[in-house]
Amino acid sequence: MIVSNSTPLINFAAINRLDILERLFGTVVIPPAVAYEVLEGSHQYPSMSAVREATCIARHDIANMMLRDALLLELDPGEAEAITLALEQKAALLLLDEIAGRTIAESYNLVFTGSIGCLIEAKRAGIIPAVKPLLDAMRDEARFWLHPRLYARILLEQGE
Repeated sequence: MIVSNSTPLINFAAINRLDILERLFGTVVIPPAVAYEVLEGSHQYPSMSAVREATCIARHDIANMMLRDALLLELDPGEAEAITLALEQKAALLLLDEIAGRTIAESYNLVFTGSIGCLIEAKRAGIIPAVKPLLDAMRDEARFWLHPRLYARILLEQGE
């Protein structure tokens, strides 16, 4: 099972490339708080209709409300529930971009990657020919921020 937080879905939907996640992972599972954030929350993203219509995204409830509530002390609801769901379901991978969530996911020994990692894996798998155009699109369309040094390092490592 692959569990996702909001940001990777927002990033890929914004560039109309949810197909990359589907091709990489098949189905991506989201907890209720993530579903609310990307589909019904106060931030209305123009590309969210793509998430709503995507057949590769499935909702899954969480059971451990005590863990979720403890995680809410440090994380937003989507991150807290995504980590809770990943732990409950023994997820193979957690899609998560935010540093605070990654730090906590690491403390629970969860395997995680983010939007950039998905792009790199998609290139390795031959799904996309290059990372740069899609990374630039995420930056421009989804307002996905990354430090200029990280951006340069990614492109250097990918030979772009």
